[in-house]
Amino acid sequence: MNDSRNILVLTNDAGLGHRQAALATVAALEQRYGALCRPLLVNPLDEPGVPAALRNSQSDFNRVVRFAPALYRLGHGLANTTLPTRLMERMEVLTLTEPIGRVLARAQPDVVVTTHPVFVYLLATYRRREGATWPLVVLVTDLARLQRLWFRREVDRYLVPTAEAAALAARRGIPAERVHVTGIPIDLRLSEQPARAALRAANGWDAERPTVLAVGSRRVQEFTAFLRALNEAELPIQVIVVTGDDADLLDEVRAIDWRVPAHLYGYVTELPLWLGAADAVITKAGGLTLAEALAAGCPPFIIQCTPMHERGNADYVVAHGAGVRVSNPAALAEALRRALADNGRPLAEMAACARALGRPRAAYDAAELIWAQAERHAPRPDPLAAYEP
Repeated sequence: MNDSRNILVLTNDAGLGHRQAALATVAALEQRYGALCRPLLVNPLDEPGVPAALRNSQSDFNRVVRFAPALYRLGHGLANTTLPTRLMERMEVLTLTEPIGRVLARAQPDVVVTTHPVFVYLLATYRRREGATWPLVVLVTDLARLQRLWFRREVDRYLVPTAEAAALAARRGIPAERVHVTGIPIDLRLSEQPARAALRAANGWDAERPTVLAVGSRRVQEFTAFLRALNEAELPIQVIVVTGDDADLLDEVRAIDWRVPAHLYGYVTELPLWLGAADAVITKAGGLTLAEALAAGCPPFIIQCTPMHERGNADYVVAHGAGVRVSNPAALAEALRRALADNGRPLAEMAACARALGRPRAAYDAAELIWAQAERHAPRPDPLAAYEP
């Protein structure tokens, strides 16, 4: 008898956080339940038959966020009102019902999980129309300010990152017993953080100097201007710069005439661990990045917020004393100067607040709740099936 459970996890690549949270959840399911669990991670927009405009919207999203933030703010604001939200949901049903049906037919899921709001209404509608019985779990990947697209009363279980998100779900009509605060699933390595001294020694970084990790990408505006301000501020720090897969940005960073000790990297797989070796991180306000920083007890100095949901992420961190938001390069240098005053006491206080908010085991907590939902749905064996008179 096969007792394994099929767990279908759906994601979207408009921003990296949705996929990273899905990957962490899949890894936790595999680690916790082994052969009993068969998780399948799928982006339905990659399916044959999806209109090119819809598939390309993922890369278009990144371009609009980077080059036309005012346009994104306008579009996001309109899309978060009732009538446009309903229109978008119905368009999703018209364009994606057939592709999502193929995904579900292949997976034969015992539970379906989505880490992106664009699939919530689609899945709820498909399940109702087809008379399917698999439970639907929605895993929310922003901290506090959430689109209406996330919320449907038909959803069986919500996994949300914060108490603020849970309160918003209640205001949207979701019964409290269906909402669980788990945090955003993050890299499993953050649940067992290596010692800071060992991490610094392994990378050849100064063991004593305050360490500032700066994370940039194509979507972070004026990243090098913020780095130059740090470089010229004469702070007693060392800077670790990570530019991801943006080779041009890495070249710009290398061209800076560094006056402080600086270690420069492109794409790295160890970034979540490096947060544990840093005293502060310079970053944009992506939900996953901030969740990782909080879990590592590394106060974020936020230099950019995409309108709406990232603004909510930044406000959440700042309101709890776990980080700082700055509007320009000079303000960043001054904020770090104040944080390092009094032998770094203000920075240490922020780190303590970050650790209090952080949920390094969020992926495991989410995996347990998803597994429980799959177990509840799976058919039970007939105790008399093997009985022979």
